[in-house]
Amino acid sequence: MAWFAAALPVQPGKEEDARKRGDGFRRFLAEYVQLNKAAALKRHLEFLQETPQGAMMIVLYEFDGDGSKLIRRFTDSEYDRWWTKHVRDVHGFDLKAAAPPPRVTLVHEWKAPGVS
Repeated sequence: MAWFAAALPVQPGKEEDARKRGDGFRRFLAEYVQLNKAAALKRHLEFLQETPQGAMMIVLYEFDGDGSKLIRRFTDSEYDRWWTKHVRDVHGFDLKAAAPPPRVTLVHEWKAPGVS
C-alpha cells in the first residue's frame, strides 16, 4: 500500500463549505465509488483542521500501485462539475489548469515493530 497526503488551504469564510464536502461525495456516490475503484484507492480520508492561522483540509489517499491512476482528466459529468467548482470555491485553485505536481519530502517516519 502507498499513501498520498495533501494539506490544502481553505479560503477564509469557506470553512462551512469544506465541512459539508462529504455531502457532495454522498450525492454522487456511484460515480465517486467508480472513480475510486479505477484509481485503485483503498481509503480516502479528509480532515478539516482549523487553527488561528486559518483552516486546512488534510487529505489522505491509500492505494495500490504507484499512484499514477490517481491522475485523470476531468469530464463534463455532473460530479466533475461539482468537484472542480467546489475545489475552486473552497481552496482557490483550478483543477483543470496545468500545474506541476507538489514537491513532497518525507521528514519523519516511525513504524511499530513488525510493521513493514
